[in-house]
Amino acid sequence: MNENLAAQLEHIQYPTFTFPWSGACAPFAEAVDQEALRWAQTQGLIISEKQLARHARGKYGWLMARCYPHADRELVQLLTDFVLWYFIVDDLFVDRVDAVAQETLPNLTAILDIIDFDHASATPRFGEMAFLGICQRMRARLDPEHFERFAHGIRLWGSAAGLQILCNIMKEPLAQRSYEALRRYVGGVLPCLALCDAANAGKVSAAEYHQFGVQRLIHHTINTVIWNNDIHSMAVETLHPSQVRNMVSLHVARGHTLQEGVDFTARKVREEMLLFQQRANQLEQGASRQLQGFISGLRDWLHGYNEWADVDTQRYSLHHAEQDPDDNGVLLAAR
Repeated sequence: MNENLAAQLEHIQYPTFTFPWSGACAPFAEAVDQEALRWAQTQGLIISEKQLARHARGKYGWLMARCYPHADRELVQLLTDFVLWYFIVDDLFVDRVDAVAQETLPNLTAILDIIDFDHASATPRFGEMAFLGICQRMRARLDPEHFERFAHGIRLWGSAAGLQILCNIMKEPLAQRSYEALRRYVGGVLPCLALCDAANAGKVSAAEYHQFGVQRLIHHTINTVIWNNDIHSMAVETLHPSQVRNMVSLHVARGHTLQEGVDFTARKVREEMLLFQQRANQLEQGASRQLQGFISGLRDWLHGYNEWADVDTQRYSLHHAEQDPDDNGVLLAAR
């Protein structure tokens, strides 16, 4: 780790983002958060007391309650279970471990097989049975085309994870445009956004959902959330030698200070928020009730993620940053 960057962390001035709409939070955030942790333990996803403490600090129930404030309890629970599963496997398979390991491909392809075939392998990988249960619960709530929107996001995440591994072993910093394309999918936000309509006015028709303008609005939402996340996760990733690929660190690699990297990323977030508002206002004119609900759900996600990161979670806390990021050997120790 660059000691100069570690020293700079103590003096970073973080941006504040505000939204021209109010947020909300479902009233059962704490209950679904605790239930998700119990579910993860019964599914064998929680390997140690240290890992339990880390994910308890994450407050993922609050994230989902803020991002889907109008959803029913069952859906918020399902989404919380999914997001907890996602954070666990993403940390153990991709983000907080060495870039390439013998288990990497089998772990990721097992997830794709669950999506494609709706059954586990003869010898399930870590987290495979838990994800199968999540998908079966979703299939029970959604019609096939609706479920495929979620599944499409998972497939893109799994594929982009492979590209991120390639990115991590490259010696040269990634070009800005290439990073934006990769981050759009490896951040894991798309599967969640595909269900914003289920949490509001009901399923958007395929004709509306897949139109170019709606897909671009989804991209603006993803970019706003994940680039904001690049700022929130910067301390953790700066203190971990293998975590060198986010928008802040890429700007630093081009010769800038850490503060300049934060400021650059904040400008990108604000630009994307403006593009979101402009396109949302255009799309809402003449939109169906379902599409209007979907757009409201995207707004809930923008506000909800930011509120969770600023108020609820300690996942990106500098206090825990030195001990949390390294998951090398965790799965081997669990066998």
